[in-house]
Amino acid sequence: MAMTPNLDASASERQLQELARLLKEARRIAVLTGAGMSTESGIPDFRSPGGLYETVGEGIFQRETFLAHPEAFWRAIGPFYQSVLQAQPNAGHQFLAALEQAPWEKEVCVATQNIDILHQKAGSRIVCTLHGTMEKLQCPRCAFQDHSLPFLPVMEKGEAPRCPQCGAILKPAIVFFGEDLPQEDFSRAVHAFQHCDLALVLGTSLQVTPASWLPSERPKNTPLVILNREGTWMDAEATLVLHHSIAQILSSCLSEMQ
Repeated sequence: MAMTPNLDASASERQLQELARLLKEARRIAVLTGAGMSTESGIPDFRSPGGLYETVGEGIFQRETFLAHPEAFWRAIGPFYQSVLQAQPNAGHQFLAALEQAPWEKEVCVATQNIDILHQKAGSRIVCTLHGTMEKLQCPRCAFQDHSLPFLPVMEKGEAPRCPQCGAILKPAIVFFGEDLPQEDFSRAVHAFQHCDLALVLGTSLQVTPASWLPSERPKNTPLVILNREGTWMDAEATLVLHHSIAQILSSCLSEMQ
């Protein structure tokens, strides 16, 4: 297990043991995941240096910008699609799915800000896709919606996929800036945090609202664990904070729980 430089080995081991204890004692676990959950699967963090927001600009994900210049969006984003659709779950995704299985059989609700489907691929049963998913495309003009894969050859060339029903340029089924979050998914995530006995924050710096508010919905005195490379505004009230690799820590925790 990789150790944080400012922690000695014994301190890190104590943290791992504490995390394993909290997970073993919990029955209802609410999880919020962000980009750091998927970087170890090869999907870049949009906000990190060299990420999409730096290379193509955050404004390209504005709804009005897309509607005005959809071809420009697909020239910039289309080639990125294949890496997302073909990515595979890492040990962190697999760990969350394993918690639902014997011998632990926990009730786990994953609320994710990520637009991949790695939690679903790993086998998690309850996944609230707060920002939508790149798995599907939708038509902004008519009711057409379909999986992205059939359109991948077009998108890989930076060309705009078109609706087979009305000819309009298709839009990814993700939440653009200026759009509302899917209400059903967000409400289900709020309910999960309000009724959990352990809250986990994995791979997010809690900068994007309203998803960043979810851990605050947990019941009073409910333990909060934050596992993220960088600090967050909630670190001070967390029961346990780890600035480590998510996949490495959760893999080690799985061994500790057995």
